[in-house]
Amino acid sequence: MKSIIWFVLVLGLLFPFASGAQDTTLNDNLAISRNRGVKQLLDLRFRGGSGEFERMLISKVAYTPEARKNCLNNVVILSFSVDCNNNLSELKLRNAPYFGINEQLTVFYESIVDQWNTCNDERYTRFEIPVQFLIEGTKTSGRGFIVIEEKNPGYKCKSDQYNQDYFELKKSLFDQNTESE
Repeated sequence: MKSIIWFVLVLGLLFPFASGAQDTTLNDNLAISRNRGVKQLLDLRFRGGSGEFERMLISKVAYTPEARKNCLNNVVILSFSVDCNNNLSELKLRNAPYFGINEQLTVFYESIVDQWNTCNDERYTRFEIPVQFLIEGTKTSGRGFIVIEEKNPGYKCKSDQYNQDYFELKKSLFDQNTESE
């Protein structure tokens, strides 16, 4: 048994490049699991369930012309609490995109004040709902529970890979400058 464990460990150390394909699958599995939990929580607490929550969000939040022009591809985490007496608090927009989207998300949040079922357990009071903004045809690894998609603005929007390459380039230039000092 010990020899099998050692073999697996050594194999993992010798072939780390094989884990690249697994990272995508792992990220997708984590997103699926997270979204399943979000759905269950909304089905329990929100009147009409997760489908009604999504319908209301999509009716209140849309791409602004500025967001479309700037090729906004982003996952915003809509984070808030609803206590067991249905009092909403602590709204935070993590990874906020601006371009007028924040204001729309805030209006949506204010519109759902009276839409909650009561609960008997404080474990069901914290919500972190990923909302993905996606320009049609743009490659991204982001995953949201609710996806708001917009048509392409007429030119190619940059993918996640472009942004990652740009970050790496800037980082290497910064590292070279700090080494020369």
